[in-house]
Amino acid sequence: MIPPHLKVTHLSEIPWLSHGFFGRRGGVSKGEFNSLNIGLQKGDSLENVCQNRQRMADALMMGNAPIVFACQKHTNSVLVIDAPFKGDIPIADALVTKRKNLIIGVQTADCVPVLFIDPITKIIAAAHAGWKGLASGILQNTITVMEELGATRANIRAAIGPCIWSASYEVGSDVREAFPLFNDLFTPCKAFVNENKVNARTTFCFDLPMAAYRTLQNNGISSISPSPKDTYTHEHDFFSYRRSTHAGDSRFGGQASLIGMHNR
Repeated sequence: MIPPHLKVTHLSEIPWLSHGFFGRRGGVSKGEFNSLNIGLQKGDSLENVCQNRQRMADALMMGNAPIVFACQKHTNSVLVIDAPFKGDIPIADALVTKRKNLIIGVQTADCVPVLFIDPITKIIAAAHAGWKGLASGILQNTITVMEELGATRANIRAAIGPCIWSASYEVGSDVREAFPLFNDLFTPCKAFVNENKVNARTTFCFDLPMAAYRTLQNNGISSISPSPKDTYTHEHDFFSYRRSTHAGDSRFGGQASLIGMHNR
C-alpha cells in the first residue's frame, strides 16, 4: 500500500525533487500507533517502523534511498549530512544536504515541520519547530546553514506541514513571553482559578504555524506555503501529542515530513 501524503505545488513542480507530508494512514502499526508510525521512542516495534519507512520511500518513488532522521530535542541545532548516520543518532532539529538519493526528514506529532529547497543550487533541508525551537532560532539557523552551502535566500522555497493550529493550542504566559514580536498571534483562552478564587492564571491560544510563517518571511523567504491541516482536530489523519495527552494516553505515534532529490 502506498500511504497517502500531502504535497505543495511550488515543490511538486521541480522534476528532480520528491517530498511529502505524511500522516498516520497507510502503515502496518497497531493500537495507539495505528498505522503509519515512524517513531521508536514510545514502544512500537522496529519491524513495524522499518516497514512504514519503506512504504514512505516507495511513495516518494525513492524506494532505494535511505530515510534519515536526527534525534530531535527541541533545539536550534542544524546538521549537514551526506549519508545515513552510523552508530548513535546525533541531536539536531534540522537536517541539510546536497546529496541526491538521500531522503531527509523530521518527525512530528503537533510541532511544525518545514521543508526547504533552493532549486538553483539543489540544497534541501527539513526542520522541526516546536515553540522552544522556533523561539531559539531553528528556522533561522536552517536558512543560514543552507546559505553556507551556497543557497540564496531569494531562491529558497519553504513548505510548512500539518501541525497544531491556534484553536487547539493552549499555552501559558511562558510561551507568550518567548515571542515578544508576535503578540497578535496570542488570544486569551480561559482563566484558571484555584479554590479560593485567587491567583487566576490566564492561558492563551497561540498560532504556532503563523509564527513559523512570519519567521520565514522575516528572514528573507518569500516563497512559502502555509500549514494545510490541524493535527489535533484531524484524529484519523494525524498523530497528535496533545490530543493523546488529553485522552490520557502516554503512548502515541509520530508522522514524517520528507524531502529528497533523485536522478530522474
